[in-house]
Amino acid sequence: MRLLFLILLMNTSWLTAYSQTSPHESLRQTNGIVVTTSSDYHHDNWSKSASGIKTIDGSGLEGELDAVSRFLIQATFGGSRQTIEQVATMGFEPWLDEQMEIEPSLILPLIQPTYDDYKQVYIENGGDPDEFPYRPWWDIYSFAWWQSNMTTQDILRHRIAFALSEILVVSANSELFDFGDGLASYYDIFNQNAFGNYKDILMAVTLHPAMGYYLSHLDNPKADPALNTHPDENYAREVMQLFSIGLYELNPDGSRKTDENGNFIPTYHNTDIKEFAKVFTGLGIGGVIENEWITEPDFGYGIWLADMTVPMKMYQAYHETSEKHLLNNFTIPAGQDGMTDIEQTINHLFNHPNVGPFIGRKLIQLLVKSNPSPAYIASVTAAFNDNGNGVRGDMKAVIKAILLDPEARDCAWMNDPQQGKLLEPFVRYMQFTKGIGTNSPSGKYWNHGYYTYDNIKQYPLASPSVFNFFLPDFQPNGPIADAGLYGPEFQIHNSQTSIGYVNMADIWTIDEINFWSWENQDYNVYTDYSALVEDAQDPEVLINKLDVLLTHGTLSEETRAIIKQAIQPYQGGMNQRMNRIHLAAYLMMISPDYVILK
Repeated sequence: MRLLFLILLMNTSWLTAYSQTSPHESLRQTNGIVVTTSSDYHHDNWSKSASGIKTIDGSGLEGELDAVSRFLIQATFGGSRQTIEQVATMGFEPWLDEQMEIEPSLILPLIQPTYDDYKQVYIENGGDPDEFPYRPWWDIYSFAWWQSNMTTQDILRHRIAFALSEILVVSANSELFDFGDGLASYYDIFNQNAFGNYKDILMAVTLHPAMGYYLSHLDNPKADPALNTHPDENYAREVMQLFSIGLYELNPDGSRKTDENGNFIPTYHNTDIKEFAKVFTGLGIGGVIENEWITEPDFGYGIWLADMTVPMKMYQAYHETSEKHLLNNFTIPAGQDGMTDIEQTINHLFNHPNVGPFIGRKLIQLLVKSNPSPAYIASVTAAFNDNGNGVRGDMKAVIKAILLDPEARDCAWMNDPQQGKLLEPFVRYMQFTKGIGTNSPSGKYWNHGYYTYDNIKQYPLASPSVFNFFLPDFQPNGPIADAGLYGPEFQIHNSQTSIGYVNMADIWTIDEINFWSWENQDYNVYTDYSALVEDAQDPEVLINKLDVLLTHGTLSEETRAIIKQAIQPYQGGMNQRMNRIHLAAYLMMISPDYVILK
């Protein structure tokens, strides 16, 4: 009993210290301590031994690795055992600092080589080169996205980019499906600026032809009274509603301001949308691809011959040059150059006090939890408003504020009923892929994503609308809504996608096919269980290893017992070990302990 109390005391002390120190500092101060044992136990079939020093130096405990694993699924798409141990050694903030200094690995540079390789495969399989698409399309973007994400070292950047792509949305569920280069170029806005400034993100998004097409401010002309035409209002609305300030005036903690009658105060009205629409006139394509019809871009040419990697440019003759009356009595004077109007408008929105709490809450929801407290939002707002050096909109400061906040890190929060979120199905897929590991005999990671999207209804840049796959204020019927809480990801968790996810998990875990190529089986990518084969000798050891990788030490006793009972009968050689691994991984992947991040 005294030994049990000692172990519990050590573990509690470590939990308190972990959020304040480097992971190894709290338990491994063992200088001058000698442990004498009768033997260091070593089983014949195991590579590791049970040494006496592990009883006091912390190396026999998995708690710190569990905490790191949980941190990594918030900060990245999940970590392998090697990555988890690396971050445990470094500590959270030093690791974040190191990640933020890595040169970005972009998707666009992979598009043309992937297009050329894919065309060669197509021809080798008997395809007619004259029928091959004349420019990269969705498949090429998808292949390049996976190649980049599966081979890059800047894993923090790519997770933040995915989150930003779910806030400032364009979608291949449109004509953009045929413009893989444009999709890659648009996504790279977030890769390039994930650790930059939010104002630069907002400006780059505004001028990108993919966004110009998607929200129809590409080839948007000034008003023509003779024809009774007016500027398109689509982007003018969404840049406010979704990309910057939201619908209602906010306090720094994300709560809504009220007027003297207790009513919420709208941030803008329909007349404001009309004024903003005047700003986003005169933009046309900035370049054209090689073709036999035109050599120079012009207003009104559309996207079919456009170079979708070049920002839109201003065609002044089509820009509305009258005064624009924006929010809070801010006026853009008449007669200015159109690009000056846009720059002043983006700066005007960027400096609105709503941006910090509005964008901060969305990022917290996407990375950490669905229902952040007002104090958590206020802390992130403060980091957005001032990074400590007088800079507003610094994404590095915002990301650190989100990932290092006590509400994200302290273990006590894990027992709070408002803590946690339903992991997005695509993030679940990526966490398994990253955590368990893959084997690509070809070195290529060509994943179309069609089957995945059909089953889980989520894929990067493939949302059904500009409102993303789910709304930040979605409340699923039942206890969550009854408690006045939000569960955004539950909006795409339904009878179809829940079964679809279970079916996909069966393929990933039991069939060992992480993703496959329709063109050539040589390009299949397989789940790599090699690191778990030795652990599979003992059900408890295997479950513990999977718990660290996939459920961050939060596997419930009930789920643990179910998995252990299911895999216990598989006794014997290699085939039986693999059966254990397959079934254990599958059951863990479909368990509530995995799909709900606490």
